[in-house]
Amino acid sequence: MVTLTMDGKRVQAEEGTTLLEVARGISIPIPTLCYHSDLTPSGSCRLCAVEVIRNGESRLVTACNFPIREEIDVKTHSEPVLRARRVLIELLLARCPHVKAIQDLAAEQGVKKTRFVTRDEGTDCILCGLCIRTCHEIVGADAISFTGRGTTRQVSTPFRIDSDTCVACGACEYVCPTGAIKMELETIGKWRTSDTGALRYCRYMRMGLIDFMVCANGYQCWRCEVDQAMEDRFDVHPAFAVKPAQAKEPMDIHGFTFMPGLHYRGHIWVKPLDVLVRLGVDDFASSLIAADTIQLPHPRERIDAGLPFVRMMSADQEAELLAPMGGTVVRLNPDISHDPSLIEKDPYGRGWLMVLKPDALEVLSDLLHGKPAKEWFVAETLRFRHWLKGETGDESLPPHGLSGILDGTQWEKMTHSFFRMK
Repeated sequence: MVTLTMDGKRVQAEEGTTLLEVARGISIPIPTLCYHSDLTPSGSCRLCAVEVIRNGESRLVTACNFPIREEIDVKTHSEPVLRARRVLIELLLARCPHVKAIQDLAAEQGVKKTRFVTRDEGTDCILCGLCIRTCHEIVGADAISFTGRGTTRQVSTPFRIDSDTCVACGACEYVCPTGAIKMELETIGKWRTSDTGALRYCRYMRMGLIDFMVCANGYQCWRCEVDQAMEDRFDVHPAFAVKPAQAKEPMDIHGFTFMPGLHYRGHIWVKPLDVLVRLGVDDFASSLIAADTIQLPHPRERIDAGLPFVRMMSADQEAELLAPMGGTVVRLNPDISHDPSLIEKDPYGRGWLMVLKPDALEVLSDLLHGKPAKEWFVAETLRFRHWLKGETGDESLPPHGLSGILDGTQWEKMTHSFFRMK
């Protein structure tokens, strides 16, 4: 614990706690525009500036991201602090003269007008970055970011084209203090005019809140029972309640990496891409096989569910994996034909196999997803360790390079037991 003085009050707080958290804990108001308790603080709006006095020296710091490490004297409403805040608000008024949140903040701080040149039309965006951090840290979609520099800087999609990763969750609009961003309506509008017919994934499925659901309401979310149920269930935006980005973080399970958020059948993962799906091999299979050569079907070739569709070779051993669904191959990953080791190095990223147009998207509901997928993966890793001990007497053997350890009979048993059984 660290003891500090804030506005004349002696306060104790845990080392590393930010000044803003300390101030709010003792009911001292500090204005913010870019801060949210669930997001990494950035200090971009600077409105939370406070004066810190240490060893007789004074300086202004942003309270939202200043962690306390030693005893200091903090003044949250000194004249230098108030003067700095008023200047910042004047700058915001010049940039966003018609934004109510800025007008209310100016009135609260006693700023009646700005001395700076006001934009004729103005803009609603204050470049606080809340929407970008929410999309990255909470939703995990990374659909938007800052583009440009200096006076041309703005929030936009990569290359300023329609984003394929936006899930229309509306979390960015939920946190925006000025109402500048409209990603939810823009993305839903694009989906409604797309040619996907009735096979349209619900946005809550895209967020990972529902295992599988196809929208039968034409993306009119405002009159959807599921949408209403989500609003009734949580006191905040569903994305902030569940934090799907955190649920998508890779997990180490008995020495193998499991990637939540994907659908699984056997050791093939499936990722929905609107009317298409992307297929890949999970870390369990890619580690055990450690392929140096791989054979894939050709583009436009049809594959059938439950039948071999990928052949992976390691030294003089090989393993076939079964297709999780039927469909037509749309595209192969060009990188793995030149470097098959990508499947093992980055199985859930650059090591993907192919993009498939499935016969029926509804088959996704038959695949393992969420908690059942994780439980299956845990069971598979334990079953493998038990199998390995029974065959070799040593369950601690590293899974990589088993083709050089197991004889032909053992290899056939392993591939049949873990990769060929439906």
